[in-house]
Amino acid sequence: MLALGRTVTVGAFSAPVLSIRLATSTKTKTKTNVHKQPQTDVRFLLRNFGKLAQNSITPSSTPPAAVGRATREVTDQQQIIRRFHNSAGGNSRYSASTIMTSYHKELLLTDYDIMGFDLDSTLLRYNLHEMSALIYQVLKQFLVEQKGYDRDLLSQSLNLDFLQKGLFLDGPRGNVLKLSSEAQILRATHGTRLLSDAEVQAIYGRDRRWEITTAFYRDPLSTWNGAASTQMRSLLDYFDMPSALVFAQAVDQVDREKKPSAGEEYQVWQDVQAGLMNIYSRDHFTNDKSLYFKSMRAEPERFVLPTNPSVMNWLGELRKSGKKLFLLTGSNVDFANLTATQALGQDWRKYFDFVVTYAKKPGFFTMQRPFMHVDVGKLAELPQEAKDIQAGEIYSQGNWHQLHAAMAGMLRKEPSQAKALYFGDNIIQDVYTPVKHRDFDAVAIAEELLLEDGKYPYAAELDSQLWGPYFALDCTPTLWSSFISSYAQLCVPSVEQVAQTAPDKRIICHNPYGFSPRLPKELETVQLKSSWRG
Repeated sequence: MLALGRTVTVGAFSAPVLSIRLATSTKTKTKTNVHKQPQTDVRFLLRNFGKLAQNSITPSSTPPAAVGRATREVTDQQQIIRRFHNSAGGNSRYSASTIMTSYHKELLLTDYDIMGFDLDSTLLRYNLHEMSALIYQVLKQFLVEQKGYDRDLLSQSLNLDFLQKGLFLDGPRGNVLKLSSEAQILRATHGTRLLSDAEVQAIYGRDRRWEITTAFYRDPLSTWNGAASTQMRSLLDYFDMPSALVFAQAVDQVDREKKPSAGEEYQVWQDVQAGLMNIYSRDHFTNDKSLYFKSMRAEPERFVLPTNPSVMNWLGELRKSGKKLFLLTGSNVDFANLTATQALGQDWRKYFDFVVTYAKKPGFFTMQRPFMHVDVGKLAELPQEAKDIQAGEIYSQGNWHQLHAAMAGMLRKEPSQAKALYFGDNIIQDVYTPVKHRDFDAVAIAEELLLEDGKYPYAAELDSQLWGPYFALDCTPTLWSSFISSYAQLCVPSVEQVAQTAPDKRIICHNPYGFSPRLPKELETVQLKSSWRG
């Protein structure tokens, strides 16, 4: 769930110890310990992809016909190469040897001792039609009743085409932005009005960049709190998604009444932020101050979809195989219990060795907050710290270092030997942070991958014509496809897809960027000449 009250302190982080399993172009599978290899710039390697691939196939082991086939495959592969996310240091997590011998990623669950799961939009899914409408309505109502906006705002309609996960709010200017893989502004609106290319360049310069979103691109955690967080908001999940439209319609209202003069800044984002804090505050779950929580408590079945039984069976198989499983959610224990019970059943806790609620990600992975005891009967956090955490219990807050050590102890291993995999939908909280700053691998969940089958029931909420596809726009990858390809082991539409594969079977991704079961169509059409600017 949406993390509120961002209080992450970003200090010096140790270099991540990462291990990537990839499939080679031959039938031989090799495990490459990337952290032991010298780091190499992916842009340079991809320019020479065909040559590198040929060099990785030796004549002594591969007949000439096979070399020809491999060369043709590489030539085909060049047609979909596009720019990867390039960190501030200019290095990829993938080594030269990995690129030379590998054309696609794969996942083998037997490689991992510990597996963790986010709850919202991962182990459970929401009815996005009902939930988006609810959040949109209660947020508008807060602005009118608590912040003095004209009641005309309540009569504004829910324009689903304006919604998209991953947009950015430029609070001072009243703009909504969509970013490329290098933080250039691909598309923007002022309020709900689409800005022309000339207007975007007049506001943000010829390079179409804003220094705050550029800082986010270089290091997302550097903008998580402090001055940047008062000016910019990244809408990272489906709980955030409707706030873009509320923000934009409120900006429209301000412009109609009294548009800020030159040098003045819009205050709409601060008001919307206060609304988000109000409707998602854990203190408001039971006191009816949050109409969002009140509606969820009254009709959980209206908003929360039942999880496929195959997922629960799969979780049981994983535990029987000796793996340690944990649930890690930003939701407070009372809300987590409500939604997990609706999706997974009354006995949902039996699937996990540890349950951690109100985890305050991404700080859970980077800080040393103590675990707090939970009163399971009252579903409330207690003021007592948990010095030692025990399997089978529910805790609140906490930190990865202590949880990792506890599960490694159960496995009779040192923490450095207990390899962990995490599943989550929030690309920054669940994928980037644990992979970049801790020794995790991660699987990204993106329901947007379901749009291509033509049967996805929430296409109206996710398939925006205004903003274009989530993964690319006009032959340019978005920031999120870049982060996914750089940090996720795989990106899948749902946990259910992974659960269809037995724990001892490989999940092979037939593209080098990790999207499974297939590369999104908008990325297939991204050509090297039109998008490669290295």
